[in-house]
Amino acid sequence: MNNSERDNPLYGVTIGTTIYAHNGKFKASVVKGPISLMISQEKSEKYMSGESSYVFSEKMNQGSFGLSGAYGVSGVSLLKSSLSAYVGKSSAASSKSVAVNYNAISVGGIEYINFEELTASQFMKSLNEACKQSIESVLDAYNAVMAEASKSGLDLLSVFYNEDVQSKPLKKLVSDWIKASEQFTHDFGDGLVVGVTWGAFGGVKMLMTSEGESRSWKYGGQADFSYANTFASVAVKATYDGSQSSGNAKVKVNCTSYLSGSVLSSQIKEWFDQVANKTFEDLANVSVIDKAPPMDITHGAPSIPEFVQPVPGEEIVKKVEEIKNLDGLDTMAKASAYEKTKITNPKLTFDEFINNAGKPAKKEKLDEFKKKIINNEIDTLDFSNKQKNKAGKIGEKYVDLAMDSGDSFFSSEALAFNTDVKAEGYVPLGVWISNWPDLFPWMAQGYYNSIDGIEGEDVVKARVMLQDYQTLSKMYYIAHSSGITEFKRKDSSKPRVTSLSIADAFANAAGKMQDISEDLNGTGIEEIYENLSEAARNIYKLWNNVAFLRNCELGLGLIKDNKTIGNPLPDADKDGNHRTYALSTCDFDGRNYTAFSRAYKVLPLLTPDGDIWVFGPEKGALSSIYNKEIVFSKPGRANYLVFEYSKEGRILSNSDNGIKLYPIPFSAAQNVSAWKGMSFSTNIGSVKSLNDRLKSLSDDLGKLNAWSFSSANWNKSWKGKDFYRQRNIKKQYIGLVEEIGNVF
Repeated sequence: MNNSERDNPLYGVTIGTTIYAHNGKFKASVVKGPISLMISQEKSEKYMSGESSYVFSEKMNQGSFGLSGAYGVSGVSLLKSSLSAYVGKSSAASSKSVAVNYNAISVGGIEYINFEELTASQFMKSLNEACKQSIESVLDAYNAVMAEASKSGLDLLSVFYNEDVQSKPLKKLVSDWIKASEQFTHDFGDGLVVGVTWGAFGGVKMLMTSEGESRSWKYGGQADFSYANTFASVAVKATYDGSQSSGNAKVKVNCTSYLSGSVLSSQIKEWFDQVANKTFEDLANVSVIDKAPPMDITHGAPSIPEFVQPVPGEEIVKKVEEIKNLDGLDTMAKASAYEKTKITNPKLTFDEFINNAGKPAKKEKLDEFKKKIINNEIDTLDFSNKQKNKAGKIGEKYVDLAMDSGDSFFSSEALAFNTDVKAEGYVPLGVWISNWPDLFPWMAQGYYNSIDGIEGEDVVKARVMLQDYQTLSKMYYIAHSSGITEFKRKDSSKPRVTSLSIADAFANAAGKMQDISEDLNGTGIEEIYENLSEAARNIYKLWNNVAFLRNCELGLGLIKDNKTIGNPLPDADKDGNHRTYALSTCDFDGRNYTAFSRAYKVLPLLTPDGDIWVFGPEKGALSSIYNKEIVFSKPGRANYLVFEYSKEGRILSNSDNGIKLYPIPFSAAQNVSAWKGMSFSTNIGSVKSLNDRLKSLSDDLGKLNAWSFSSANWNKSWKGKDFYRQRNIKKQYIGLVEEIGNVF
């Protein structure tokens, strides 16, 4: 399997692939018959991703975070899906490198199961023998319950409130049905892929490496920063150093290409040929996105076998058609849910369960967690969170956790391809999933919607820690380039620490984080932290404690008496160790960050002994400030100003000199024609897709009760001989591309 295939968590998925909600694992397809249709759809997108300090978009500097959409059978599994992250190797390879990907993704067609030409018995016939046998076992148990209820004249719901002798046979049959359902879920998961978006993706990868001192990491006080939309085209030199360099800069360029889905092979080759074996001088003014040929798939939609309506045996037809209505389905779903709940609360009565099930779903912990993400207040050094929430414990009862190898959420072991589609060079870009009880009503289940704890938080912590390490390595590389080459310790018995050694330590830790991106159970990330040097650990503790520093996306804006850092003063750098700047009027009021657009910004610098300095724009750290000017100095006789932090106000300040420093968000540069400077920190709070997803989940849970039941998705008048209605089958979507509407 090549890297592009490994980067696609849907690789290998096809119609009929099964999925386990607790870990997002796909397993081999259980559909053996040609029961699908194909719709021709053409759509393509091109965008930049990777790492640049001078360009921001929704795709740049984000790595790979999750998928569009989410899949789950409960509030917890939906949350875990929303937090899914496979941490992409998106950062520059070293202090002298900038890595940018130019990507294209194209849709060729949408395949879906032709449900409106199928009855339940016909659909069963299209499945493999093992799956069909297990479904039939659940059906037999369900029919036995309904037959006994009819024969005894007992109300199915009332038997769960009674302990009399007459109710015991019916209770036993319900228990047998629940066991059969549990076995099916163990063997075939929670859901089935009922639709696939087929297409291909590929692109050009460009690694730009300085052949001399790391100019790409110098803090470009007056470089051009671009806040681009997702699909904007930006010149190569703008991504490298904000257009500071001339075309003849000593920069080595290495270009490679990648491809997943051979239907785009000719276009990707043509695109790659435009940049291959070119120098930085050749490419400096080139907008690589614009060099891409049309990326529409010219082969047309994938071809699949014609739909054939399955012919089930008379025996299975008879069993399915024993179901004349679904009057007892709601009770069966509640009985199944009740048995699950007793795992964590064995003394709970059925009456108490019904009363609790109708209460609003609890989402307070989700909302607290969502707020932490938005404010970048994830405590990455809290390794004590080993809580397993209620739904997680319930899941262990029904799923063999030995099958969970610890891979990232949404990974594929689905080896049974639709070979007709694969042979044409298409890969899955998105899938629609239906839960089994939404396909066969006799598999009725209840789903716990409340969020009792944040399962999947380790993934978020790992993502935050990776971004922290990348930001801190950048901080100390820039400090070195600015002349701050070492730190003298307050304890004279400790050796001095160089900026480069700290930068290298954090860069190394970031690389290790990427290497364990498929094993984010908390143990690995704790070990990486513990292996940092004493100085680096001290710095990281302070950084994690002063969490709002993660919000320094475009650096820090300085304010003193309504003034900020203006242009350098003439003849203010005679000895080469100091740089003096004018203080210029600034109308910043605490909210209008665009006021800093043309001003020089500064960066925080944390010392191994717990002080916070600031440095930039170009030489040394802040050493003194007066009414009309501000001075930055290289290490020597000058003492640097030390700043205090306010977690409540989310600012740094030096009260003796009347200075306040404000973290500047990326949004300040949006639609600004000339923003000067560079980006510093890319943080989880800036990942719009994640924050939007968590808000959507919170909004959805706010409309639900603590438990919901699959029976609500079925009309009580449904009969076993009825054909499916496509629009009535509940589906959830996940994909590398946004869900295409108007399909179902």
